[in-house]
Formats: sequence, structure tokens, C-alpha cells
Amino acid sequence: MSNLNTCSNEKLSFKYSDEWELEEVPLENNPDCIATLSYEDGSLLNVIAFQSEMPSLEDFKEIIEESLLNDNAQIVSSEIANVGKRKSIQTHSRISIPEIDFEMFSVVFLEDGFVYIFELRTVSDIVSKFMEIVRTFEIIE
Repeated sequence: MSNLNTCSNEKLSFKYSDEWELEEVPLENNPDCIATLSYEDGSLLNVIAFQSEMPSLEDFKEIIEESLLNDNAQIVSSEIANVGKRKSIQTHSRISIPEIDFEMFSVVFLEDGFVYIFELRTVSDIVSKFMEIVRTFEIIE
């Protein structure tokens, strides 16, 4: 990735290229949303962090899958996999609503009592660009 920008707060930081634009996030509507990035094709990437006493990745994976199914999403894949040295939950689902059909890719980390979520909603194939951002994720201590 060239021309990297950094987004950070007291909880985390990550880097993104100039192909993405950092959007204004109305925090009163979603105080857990750290950032929303939009891609030139209209895709959206939300970065969320909140405290949680989730006991394990396996338990949280089941909750994510149940939530997706309750929202009538089709789960394409769901697994626990490493991103760098961190274990994560990685899901890929397809969602159909009257206005649009889109795909959702999520990478979820559980560390030190916090949940960190990178969630991409897209109608095009930009997963590799999404994963470039996720791989730059750092927890600020």
C-alpha cells in the first residue's frame, strides 16, 4: 500500500491507502464506531471497538453466525484464523435487502476485554484491499 494514512484513537490504530476516504462518524448514533471508510466504488468499512467479557473466540463466532442467520444472511464462510500473530474470527456472508444485494466480510479480534471488528460491506471484489487494512491493526496500550 502506498500513500498510507493512519487512523487511531485511544484504543487502536490502522493504516489505509488514499483509495479510501475517512467519513465523518456521528458518534451519538454509534459510540462504539471508531471509523467508517468509504471506497471509491461505494463500499463501506466500519471499524468498531467495545468492551466485552466474551469468554472465547469460539463462543463469539457462534453469536456472530446466529446474528447473521437471524438477519437472513447467507453465510459463505466462517472460521477462526490468524491475521499476523492474532487469532480472529473471519466471516463472509451475502445479504439481500430490497434496495441492494451485497457481501459482508468481517474480521473480529478479542483481546484484553475488548472486541475489535473490521466489517466491509461491498458489491465488488475488494477483499484484498480490506485485508491490507486489517493487517495493519494495532492495539494501543
